[in-house]
Amino acid sequence: MSATRVGTQMPLGEVIEKVIPRLAEARVKRVTLTGGEPTIHPDFLAIVRAFRTAGMDVGICTNATTLDAVQIATLAELAVHCNVSLDGFAADSHGKFRGDRGSFATTVDTVERLGKAGILQGLLCTPNTLAENDEYARLCAFARANGARYVLLNPLGSMGRGVKSRAKLAKTSLHMREIFELTAPFDGPELDVAHIRFPNVERRPLAGCEAGTIIYVFTPGEVTVCPYLVFAARTPQSRHTDTEFIVANIFTDPDIATRLDDYRFRDRYQVGANPTCTACAVNSSCGKGCPAAVVAGGGRIGDVDNEQCPVVDGAHGEGRRLLPLMPA
Repeated sequence: MSATRVGTQMPLGEVIEKVIPRLAEARVKRVTLTGGEPTIHPDFLAIVRAFRTAGMDVGICTNATTLDAVQIATLAELAVHCNVSLDGFAADSHGKFRGDRGSFATTVDTVERLGKAGILQGLLCTPNTLAENDEYARLCAFARANGARYVLLNPLGSMGRGVKSRAKLAKTSLHMREIFELTAPFDGPELDVAHIRFPNVERRPLAGCEAGTIIYVFTPGEVTVCPYLVFAARTPQSRHTDTEFIVANIFTDPDIATRLDDYRFRDRYQVGANPTCTACAVNSSCGKGCPAAVVAGGGRIGDVDNEQCPVVDGAHGEGRRLLPLMPA
């Protein structure tokens, strides 16, 4: 499904007849169903069964406001894992961020039921100014108590819906550091706490780009090597076009597997091809960061990932808002 006010959806017949066979041919082994809210698709469980019948592992990203007991039992029977969006740990913060103040209690109750069913995989969280910083520590404790394997903290992004809301809702780098200090102690064998594009205060070398490793299929059928690159290319300041990163359409192009194999991101683009990176002492151990963040900031792939670079002067000023990635 698509995350718009109106919404569109993939027909069940197209999923069974085209999407699943073509993804299987492309050697896809694991699928995550997202949206929008995938659980409100009229054929939600039928689509899940179809992917599982094809031998693919299935995960769900959900806001956990519509899942009922029958659906949860069926997902458990099919060994489907669930990731739940929880963007604060209070009715006002999470509810206001999600546009429904009453959603918090429902989401918390559903998370507990998913935990008891043994299919809660993780909590997905977007730190924002509507929530107090200590809410994220309580959220991590809640995740651990309900058997979640991880909490993913992914700050509000400079692309997708984050373009319009970032000025009001993005935490400052100072607040992000405090959230890190509050949540890092929960990271351990029982719970993986992933801090995505938090301020790089320890000045570590950056991770590398995974474009082409995890593909994304949009509701109308476009297949991309990285959804974030597409979202970034659609921002007003982008110097790249979204078509650069869209390989084909899964509904109209039967040769998806071949096109994906032929699309070699690192042959097309040289991440870190700039004087700062090439002259840097940690060049060989640094993955150069996220090209989508560079594109969203108005740069071209190859430029320095200024938000995260450990050597660029002034990249971590106290008052600077860091605006990393968040899907549309």
